[in-house]
Amino acid sequence: MIFRQLVVLIFFIVFLLVSCVKDEVNNSLEAVVTFSTDTLFFDTVFTDVGSTTAYITMHNPYDKSLNINSVSLGKGSLSQFRINVDGQTGEIIRNLTLEPKDSIYILVELTVKPNAQNAPFVVEDSLVCNVNGKISDMKLRAWGQNAHYIDGRLNGVVQTQTWTADKPYLIYNSMLIDSLHTLTIEHGTKIYFHKNSYLIAKGRLQINGTFDNPVTIKGDRLEEAYQDVAGQWGNIILADGSGTHEVNWAVVENGTIGFQLGGLSSDEKPTLKISHSIIRHMNYAGIFSLAANVEANNCLVANCAFYNLAILVGGNYSFDQCTFANYWPYSRRTEPSVVVSNNFITEEGQYVGDLHQANFNNCIIYGDKEQEFIWSKEDGTAFNLTVNNSLIRIPEEEINDTYFNMCRYSKDPLFIDYRNYDFNLDTLSPAQNIGDMSIGQTYPTDLNNHSHILDGQPDAGAFEWQLGE
Repeated sequence: MIFRQLVVLIFFIVFLLVSCVKDEVNNSLEAVVTFSTDTLFFDTVFTDVGSTTAYITMHNPYDKSLNINSVSLGKGSLSQFRINVDGQTGEIIRNLTLEPKDSIYILVELTVKPNAQNAPFVVEDSLVCNVNGKISDMKLRAWGQNAHYIDGRLNGVVQTQTWTADKPYLIYNSMLIDSLHTLTIEHGTKIYFHKNSYLIAKGRLQINGTFDNPVTIKGDRLEEAYQDVAGQWGNIILADGSGTHEVNWAVVENGTIGFQLGGLSSDEKPTLKISHSIIRHMNYAGIFSLAANVEANNCLVANCAFYNLAILVGGNYSFDQCTFANYWPYSRRTEPSVVVSNNFITEEGQYVGDLHQANFNNCIIYGDKEQEFIWSKEDGTAFNLTVNNSLIRIPEEEINDTYFNMCRYSKDPLFIDYRNYDFNLDTLSPAQNIGDMSIGQTYPTDLNNHSHILDGQPDAGAFEWQLGE
């Protein structure tokens, strides 16, 4: 009995001692908190559009508790930042207790106010912590960017106009190029799509990028972590009856389908003429065409979850000096990089059309699947497929002399670094010097603006190997 009472007494004494230690407060006038970083930096944030939420931790480095008098924004009510400190929001949070060696989360957001600047500008403030009259602070910094805003619910129907590179364009709730009108996009223009937003062209799309100043089309998440994430926005849809669209020196990335052409109606099919452009990181397909028309040269289509290129229900196509490279990094890919077919089966039935031509000249079609090119021919319809002077990945038993001429099969093209999306050719690439000279002369500059024909024989693909690179 005495032993039990002694144990209880010892336990009680230890509890009191621990409680006293825990409750002991650091009243030093030199006590400060520490932050997990000295500067919290936001990537470019569009004006009037809220940022993503970032967080930092505030830490008590001492063996005693800290009574925090206040945590506040340096600019107070004039700040463009907002904070949440351990679940409390406001311009200033008072009377917090931070236990010994403990940390709390601080969440930070901002909404940038518009101004008259076209170029990006800096937005700054500081997070200020007062402990026993001693101030600790951490810098808050962001790039702000004014933009032209296109909202499908307000001004999303676009008639004939020209977009320039003065400010980016930010698309919400999709947009439509009206029938019989033309949207011209000049070199250097940057276009950002919000989640689930589309560009639908019932009129004509004209993109005039240059090598030095391409047109960029991508999602509006500008943080570094989102630079190669697919599915951030929808598709560019070129509708039946919309006419001929021209795209030169453009980068289209991070959406669902880069260019979706045509439909299953009998209306006049659209034509896409695209050169010196990159389509990559798409959650479904780079180019998806139903009985439409595409003329492409010196283009890279890369890393799409299903197809880099899908040609269905026939149509009319030519691809010259193009690279189709698929090393989709996020899941096991089930479909080949390129599929060519004159039929398409849906829940409503089968659709069939004549493949008037599908010509691949001086191309690379390669990836991490054993077969990256398949074709499907429906009896009783035209099926005119030719693949010339190209490097393609298909099993030996699938090689068909009816369609393939002067090609190399399943030889690794030796891209410089496909894991980091560099599809230039290595010194020993088997794609070197296998191209048709007449195609090289027709399209003499590659995607790096180098000559395909200077060494007397073009390489396959959109990138010509250069001595010293």
